[in-house]
Amino acid sequence: MALGAFPEDNGDVNAQSDTNTVGTQAPVTRTDAGPEGVPMADESGVMLPGSREEMRFLRKNSNWVNMIIAIFACLAVVAVVLLIAPQPQVDSQRVVDYQTIAEQSQDSADFDLIVPEIPSGWTSNEANLDRVGESDHTSWYMSFVGTERQWVSIEQAKASESWAENQVDDAIAAETVTVGGSDFQIYRTEDAKEHWVTGKGDTFVVITAIARPDTIDAFAKQVAEQLK
Repeated sequence: MALGAFPEDNGDVNAQSDTNTVGTQAPVTRTDAGPEGVPMADESGVMLPGSREEMRFLRKNSNWVNMIIAIFACLAVVAVVLLIAPQPQVDSQRVVDYQTIAEQSQDSADFDLIVPEIPSGWTSNEANLDRVGESDHTSWYMSFVGTERQWVSIEQAKASESWAENQVDDAIAAETVTVGGSDFQIYRTEDAKEHWVTGKGDTFVVITAIARPDTIDAFAKQVAEQLK
């Protein structure tokens, strides 16, 4: 070829792009790239691995995971502190001297207080003389805890028969028995609780118990004897 001559035109054979030089590769344009060329999601909406959306999703969820882990860690620390902290010593069963309380309360009552003898192994966990609702009347209440998970309470008041009936709540009237010369109306509940109601004049007594029949009968006999 002569100097100064123009290169012969042989179609597109001699046409080369500056980017097609030896040792380099032309960039490939991706239709699924984000604004900065980072793959985000394909046309199906599926999140692509390593995409910005995937990183954002992982960071968002990792924050919740870290928060939950921190909460459980705090709870664990609190539980350990409570376990190693000294606990107050509390009696598992309260015991009161119901007979002494009865002697001290008798002068404030307008009826003779019933004070039964309890079986061996039994204790009283409550005894008090209190006002009956909004009235001027008072009620004498005692609670006893016995062996074999038995429990008996006795409440006595100078009131009306309707007061006694209100003490049995929704228990169902079952039968009437005579013990120690007094008639007792027995009410029973679905949870094996019994109410024995009796009265003399304007004084009424309600025995409430979860106990063996012979135990309730023994308390009822003392109530009948002292109510005369």
